[in-house]
Amino acid sequence: MSTSLRRLLIALALLVLFYAGASVLATLSQLANAADRVAMGAGQYVFWSLLALFAGLAATPLLLYFRLPKPLIPPASQQEPAYGLYLQRVLASLQRNPLLQGQVLRDAHDIAPALEHLGKLADEAALKAASGTFVSTALMQNGRLDGLIVLALQLRLVWRLMCIYQLRPSPRQALYIYANVGGALLVASSIEDVDFAEITTPLLSAAAPSLAENMPGLGGLSRLLGNSLANGAANAFLTLRVAMLTKQYCQALVRPDPVPLRKSASLAALALLAVVSRDSGARVVKAVFKGAGGALSGAASATTQNVMNSVSSGANAAGGQVRKVGQQLGRAFSASAEGARKMVGLGPKPQDKDAGAASEDGKP
Repeated sequence: MSTSLRRLLIALALLVLFYAGASVLATLSQLANAADRVAMGAGQYVFWSLLALFAGLAATPLLLYFRLPKPLIPPASQQEPAYGLYLQRVLASLQRNPLLQGQVLRDAHDIAPALEHLGKLADEAALKAASGTFVSTALMQNGRLDGLIVLALQLRLVWRLMCIYQLRPSPRQALYIYANVGGALLVASSIEDVDFAEITTPLLSAAAPSLAENMPGLGGLSRLLGNSLANGAANAFLTLRVAMLTKQYCQALVRPDPVPLRKSASLAALALLAVVSRDSGARVVKAVFKGAGGALSGAASATTQNVMNSVSSGANAAGGQVRKVGQQLGRAFSASAEGARKMVGLGPKPQDKDAGAASEDGKP
């Protein structure tokens, strides 16, 4: 890497870190203003107290970082003469690692199994941190607080991974890692502005249109779930990506190339994101449905009652129409019978006339 490009990347990393610090100060100012509304004059104490707290939190990783063993700078390739000496230093570092007690570490051939074991521990730590990030940011739904949560969890995760490998990255690698942490903070602070429900709500309506129309409140719930799960997944992916970058820097046996390193870290983060989304997403959905259960049950009861009322009204209306048709048919049959009788009465029988004449003759 040329000197000018290295300086440019360092300047960009410092700019990202500066912007992340400015975002933290803006968040602290908002909290101080909220404290002023509760108690006049309390905002200043809240601001400086929180600033001191976050300054201590930011300084603690640096102090702990310099307490770790010095970084092992890998050679550019395996063909360099320094590669054998580097493997010996890595082997000595692994032999001092308390997480590898009981594992055979005699020569360079035992380095790969040891790094694989540490890699599994690093993946477990990354999954745990990403799950916490997923659930916290999905349920919080506040950009500023989400940014602070992501910052705290990722700083703790980077420190945890360094402790697993009992190594610290070189200053340049550490600057690159923490620049990614700062970038994750910026994304987490602004991701709430993205309305993911514009994508998920039409999918739900297309999948179950009658359900979405007949269940009041289901559209709003699907919108909330869509935004929550998307925010949590995005922040969890950023956390996993930072973890994979740190992991690959700590276990590199040759000097890593930044471009393939970023791609492989993103692919590994996506693979782990499927596990996090499955487990943590189920927890978020249960929490949302538990909170909205009463509203949904009430809406379902109201919908059921409306449907029953509609069916009853329709049945009554249909019965009335049937009765009207029956009455009209009855009148028609009566009119037809009366007409038939009249038509029969127009031609009286002869015996009826003789009987009438006899009755007249028999009169006194």
